[in-house]
Amino acid sequence: MDNIKSLKSLCIEPDNENKHFHCRETTQQKLINTSFVVLDYIDGVKTKFGGSRYIVKIRLDDGTEQKFFTNSQEIKYVLGKVKEKNAFPVRVTMLAEGSRYFLE
Repeated sequence: MDNIKSLKSLCIEPDNENKHFHCRETTQQKLINTSFVVLDYIDGVKTKFGGSRYIVKIRLDDGTEQKFFTNSQEIKYVLGKVKEKNAFPVRVTMLAEGSRYFLE
């Protein structure tokens, strides 16, 4: 039993090609009119609701990190532009008009 190794002792690096966010999931609806910091996102995620979804990792003002799924073309566009400018993290506010979600 003494020669059993732990994962930590093996120094195995995380798989950067297969990113995951290990935090509580929330919904866009719960974030309406809330300001928060977008930390990162994963694009092209396939879910039971369809492909090409984004998972967005955020930090609320109380310091907790959460994630939400989106298929909003407006949110995807904004996140892509922020990534192009290498501007993460970025503070935003989630807004909605009917079933349309967007960031400001």
